[in-house]
Amino acid sequence: MLETRISTGLVRGKMTDTEGIVSFLGIPFAAPPVGELRWRAPEKPQPWEGVRDCFDYGYSCWQRDNSQSPYILKCMAENPVKPRPLRMSEDCLYLNVWTPAEALERGEAGTKCAVAMGEKLPVMVWFYGGGLQGGTTDDLIFDGEGLCQYGVILVTANYRTGVFGYFGHPDLEKENVHHATGNYGLMDQIAALQWVHDNIEAFGGDPGNVTIFGCSGGGRSVQGLACSPLAEGLIHHAVCHSAGGLNPNYSLPYSKLKARGEEFVRFCGLSTIEEMRALPAEKLQEIYNGFGFDRWFNITGDGWTLPVTMDEMVRQGRQQDLDYILSTTLNEIRWPLRAPVTVANFKDHKFGERTEIFGKSVTPTTDEQATHYAEWCESYEMKAAQLAWAKVQANQPKKPVYLMSYDHPMPGTNLASHGDDQYYVFHTLKKFYFPSTEEDDALSRVMMLRWTNFAKTGSPNAPGLPEWTPFTNESPLTMTVLSADDWQMKDRSVKEIDHLAEIYAKWESEE
Repeated sequence: MLETRISTGLVRGKMTDTEGIVSFLGIPFAAPPVGELRWRAPEKPQPWEGVRDCFDYGYSCWQRDNSQSPYILKCMAENPVKPRPLRMSEDCLYLNVWTPAEALERGEAGTKCAVAMGEKLPVMVWFYGGGLQGGTTDDLIFDGEGLCQYGVILVTANYRTGVFGYFGHPDLEKENVHHATGNYGLMDQIAALQWVHDNIEAFGGDPGNVTIFGCSGGGRSVQGLACSPLAEGLIHHAVCHSAGGLNPNYSLPYSKLKARGEEFVRFCGLSTIEEMRALPAEKLQEIYNGFGFDRWFNITGDGWTLPVTMDEMVRQGRQQDLDYILSTTLNEIRWPLRAPVTVANFKDHKFGERTEIFGKSVTPTTDEQATHYAEWCESYEMKAAQLAWAKVQANQPKKPVYLMSYDHPMPGTNLASHGDDQYYVFHTLKKFYFPSTEEDDALSRVMMLRWTNFAKTGSPNAPGLPEWTPFTNESPLTMTVLSADDWQMKDRSVKEIDHLAEIYAKWESEE
């Protein structure tokens, strides 16, 4: 299957280094969102004549370039496979497909592919993280060769982020037939899912069995898609890594988004949307970089892609009735402190927008506890947000969710931090400089088996593995992952998390 026909023409892929897995990289799933299409819903891509070579990733959306950050420089210095520089363009709506269908046709995929020859394969669609402000499919972490050996097709899709993906403004609302503005990145993701529905059979996939998954901003995107009426029928299972859940600061109230958009236009020194559309993309990103961390654009309840905020959709039981896995890592995120935090000055500590409710909900009794709360506030709120979703959904006529805590430390560290589980789900740890062991490799294979079984059946259980039961009021347990052989259902109750989850579950929307 090096060539196949999709709705826009013939595409040619290439064999990967893993026998039997073919990749098709850089397939356009929408028209370039440039010129008059900036801040508009994605449109259908144009067809082409002849065969399109799909050998390389498409451009990533414009975003802050962190290539000189200490972490990236460390990767560049120590990684055996060098990450290539981020390639950015406003013409960024491309996706990638990895398929083992040819190997299955020949019966060469081995025992990992628990799918009969000739069957359509389950499809897993990955949305990258980056706080909805950046990210790319062109990342070694998300290579599909490992996961696809377990009998699934992987799709990874670019989407607009930051000011290109989530900017909103009253004048954009007026020109829109649905009287809505913002959420363009979410619309891109829906367009990618519609492309999967329309084209994935050409790669051996089943459009009737699609799992969406993502980490951080990608996990938030998964929740937005699960709550959007426009994605009804395009999704069957969903996984939120280190994101998703109920926290009023995960999405912007619609009125606040529009007011922030007006403020940004003034910040640009301009006055009209026509002038904003005329700004070169690189210049627009440069200005947005200086707009301020606390004034980022974000998902909103625009009345069209999301009738209300995604939190409120879940509280009202209007989210799709899917199979869900909600997962966090043990340590998630630690914020370094610029100044000592004590009991005396704790209430004066500036918590970020997403963690301000946590800062108001806890009262430290020692200076050590005050420091701990200030440093680990975002870890608390991530876990509480997912727990709130699990608690709310347990009281609805919906399928209960599977909760997970990933506790296995990253090689060379004693922490399981934000996003670390991605390397294991994609089996790409060895592509990086981490000193991984056979134990890490074994855990990765169990993770892939769990995730692909979830994609096939809606359950992460598999023969020979400890049973993973969903979260219910009668059995409020979380699957705790320590190693390949150590998966345990545990009561992970922590008073601060439980208390915060109750606040999030009952929060009344500003809209």
